[in-house]
Amino acid sequence: MWASRASDRLTVRDQEGYMRTTPRSPLRTRAAALAVLLGSLASTGTAPAAAEESSYDSAATVRAAEAAASPNTVSAFGGAPVLGPTSSMALAQPLVAMTAKPGGDGYWLVARDGGIFSYGAARFHGSTGAMRLNQPIVGMAATATRNGYWLVAADGGIFAFGDAVFLGSMGGTRLNQPIVGIAAHPGGGGYWLVARDGGIFSFGTAGFHGSTGGTRLNQPIVGMAATKSGDGYWFTAADGGVFTFGDARFFGSTGGQALPAPVVSMAADPAGNGYWLAGADGRVHPFGVDDHGSAVASDGSSGALTVGITADRRGGGYWLVHGERPTFGPSDSGPEVVELQRRLTDLGYWLGPIDGQYGNLMKQAVYAFQKVHGLEPDGNIDAATRAALERAARPTPQGTGDGIEVDKSRQVLFVVRGGQVVWAFNTSTGTEDPYTYEGRQYLADTPPGRWTISREIDGVRTGNLGRLYRPKYFHRDGIAIHGSSFVPPYPDSHGCVRVTNAAMDHLWGAGLAPIGSTVWVYGRH
Repeated sequence: MWASRASDRLTVRDQEGYMRTTPRSPLRTRAAALAVLLGSLASTGTAPAAAEESSYDSAATVRAAEAAASPNTVSAFGGAPVLGPTSSMALAQPLVAMTAKPGGDGYWLVARDGGIFSYGAARFHGSTGAMRLNQPIVGMAATATRNGYWLVAADGGIFAFGDAVFLGSMGGTRLNQPIVGIAAHPGGGGYWLVARDGGIFSFGTAGFHGSTGGTRLNQPIVGMAATKSGDGYWFTAADGGVFTFGDARFFGSTGGQALPAPVVSMAADPAGNGYWLAGADGRVHPFGVDDHGSAVASDGSSGALTVGITADRRGGGYWLVHGERPTFGPSDSGPEVVELQRRLTDLGYWLGPIDGQYGNLMKQAVYAFQKVHGLEPDGNIDAATRAALERAARPTPQGTGDGIEVDKSRQVLFVVRGGQVVWAFNTSTGTEDPYTYEGRQYLADTPPGRWTISREIDGVRTGNLGRLYRPKYFHRDGIAIHGSSFVPPYPDSHGCVRVTNAAMDHLWGAGLAPIGSTVWVYGRH
């Protein structure tokens, strides 16, 4: 249970290390907000994201900074003052969001664990840095007085500090999709939470004006911003598509355009004249407002993952907050893993059901992705792999028809339909080393060429050279595509093409490699 719901008072540790007690208001949730469940909302907004309606021009509107941003820093643009940090901070968890005081003379940064860092005139009011959280912090919003703030976690749990009043949360409620952001009502009496599918939860004086819950989206929602009046809001998706609700006006979007990196956040112009979208690479896409620059180096590189953008209410500029690309690997779980699984699946790397668990099938998919992109195949999603994921496209086969392609150079297997990769799998082919069987020497080679699946066994065949799960034979020497409990990211077989048992079940179940299918083996390792 969330601490903010467990009692009327919450004890937290402040920056000096002393214990302080923050008052909590009783739980007050609007009946209308309780009725708003993800996946059950009828969308009343518009999604005018077509390219011809956009004013975005990558050459004209993206102005590079002198140097790429560093991890866990803030970049200031336009009239926004530089308050820090300007050099990398070593944090237990990376920065994920920020919010500013109305005068532009201070702001707060929040890390994934809820640790708070205050700059300028922004005062520290408490954090969750020393707490055990059910889910990581994903966003924050300041009160109208800017003497307090709310933090929201991926499961919708709310933590209130300073003069921020706890008005309700979704903590402990089953959600269709994780929460990705929070926006405060300008009047100070409420807040909205937005989920990955654009479902909205409204609390206090924050009114419900519509959502994309239940709507099929091209890309997930990544952020929201409220209008100046508080009678509307915008959503932005990872492709920069913009959805308007209430009195929010549409000023343009990058929906339908090829971006160098996905959009991660948005900020509304305080005067109500437009909004800015921020990309993971530090690019800023302005609509209806001035372009004040971006955090992309002059050579086009980005040194850190940009995670948020905040408007300066006084100087007419904005700040970008930069986090870092955390490493994920086996045994990790949670909403970040869900996002990575969705991205890999969207790119055609098969990993089975999207379940938020970094298990063996996900590791196999990461192997395949890393090998396709020339990265060291260690099965972990590190900074280099994450950066490649952000800009990657679906892999390209060599053929233009249907069939199976086995690329020995990269040790990957492609299922191809109409010249497009449907699925990519990690595979392990022959070692190309000699071995001895029954007194005779053989070469552990997967022969190159175009072959045809001629027979199959819907079961397990155990021979002197090993166990073949549901093999599909394509060569006269008994070489097959088959399932195995051990599929390393390097050649390890006597000549067969190994995939995981689960992947083999998928090939069978989806009819992706029936008898008569072409198997094209090419390349060498």
